[in-house]
Amino acid sequence: MSDATMEMADIIEKNPLGAFQKLVMLFCTLIIIFDGFDVLAIAFAAPALSVALDIPKSELGYIFSAGLVGMMIGALVLGPVGDKYGRRYAVIGSVFVFGLCTLLTGLIETYNELLVLRFVTGLGLGGAMPNATALMTEYVSNKHRNIAIAVIFLGIPIGGITGGLLAGQIIPVFGWQSLFYVGGLMPLILVPLLLLWLPESPRFLVEHDKDNDRLLRKIARKIDTTGVIAENTQFAHHIEETKESPVNALFLEDRRRDTLLLWMVFFFNLMVVYFLYSWIPKLLVDAGYDLSQATKTVVVLNIGGAIAPFIFSKLIKMLGTKIVLTTCFLLGAISMIAVGQLGSSLTLVMVLSFFAGFFIVGGQISLNALSSYMYPTHIRSTGVGWANGIGRAGSIFGPLLAGALVAASFGLNINFIVFGCLCFITAIACFFIKNHEKSST
Repeated sequence: MSDATMEMADIIEKNPLGAFQKLVMLFCTLIIIFDGFDVLAIAFAAPALSVALDIPKSELGYIFSAGLVGMMIGALVLGPVGDKYGRRYAVIGSVFVFGLCTLLTGLIETYNELLVLRFVTGLGLGGAMPNATALMTEYVSNKHRNIAIAVIFLGIPIGGITGGLLAGQIIPVFGWQSLFYVGGLMPLILVPLLLLWLPESPRFLVEHDKDNDRLLRKIARKIDTTGVIAENTQFAHHIEETKESPVNALFLEDRRRDTLLLWMVFFFNLMVVYFLYSWIPKLLVDAGYDLSQATKTVVVLNIGGAIAPFIFSKLIKMLGTKIVLTTCFLLGAISMIAVGQLGSSLTLVMVLSFFAGFFIVGGQISLNALSSYMYPTHIRSTGVGWANGIGRAGSIFGPLLAGALVAASFGLNINFIVFGCLCFITAIACFFIKNHEKSST
């Protein structure tokens, strides 16, 4: 057995989820938590920041958009970097960039400095997510992929909720700068820990270097529970010899249709997600609710989005992603339309907001698992990154579309009907993707 050439993928698939893989999961979760914290830090600090720098409310939109544009470009550019140079370096570099720029945001004195730093922060934030997703999925077996993604993406609501609670405590005492100091220092402290203990993806290593069996043996021993990894164990390498760029490879080997459909799903679903995050409080206040009641809907929305991926991971094992995600977005569409129709009852709004978060926000997290499944290792970070990058474009257009509908005075009902219809488009596009994950039972 010791002289045999072994497949790293077989070792990962045949072993249970061990302590070493859970350490990788912990690091990826922390990265996503700090990502979620820093994404929303500007929103929590905006009221005090706008007063301190005398920024008109109309100009704040450009600050928010600069971060989103940076995240879009970061996902598009740093996804391919992860496929070429490794997930580990791409993740650590992204965390360093968004941590440093968040910290420096606490030192700015002008509007232009703020605009530039939010854009560069967005580059790091956009690059961290697809590479952390690829790294995590390449350390777990296929049966654990969806639950692993559900765990690490819990970091987004955890980071957002932590940021909101912390902002309320420290900004009144220490000023708006304090939130950015905390939001920057946390990921910067994490960077040396990642340099010391975050390993490279073993699936990446077998596809990019023929002379790394010593490192692979070290990783394999930490995953394997049978003790079959000997000092002379060799591993099968599967280096892709291709002149195509990772982006072009997304359209090869019958991937073109699925890639375009996946982009459509990400684009329209993130349009709806960011509409919900950005506009639900204001629309409900305009409809006559108190601000405290309206903001509770965002909390309920996030709770639904946090719970859903764990349930979806179980359902996907039984039914596969095609049935689960298509049904998910159809029910999300019905929930959205119902919010607008039944907006006169706060109880119903809360219940329907939970289901909107459950199906739409939760569905988005499961989409990240699907995108990592759809692409092979050598283009996985690119596939996940470009899907997220295209989706980020949707996250910019969603709030703009809602703003146009509000400006036209169409009312609560029409807003939710329009975005509910976008959910139907998402469901249809999801249904026609060919390379869905099949049931495993």
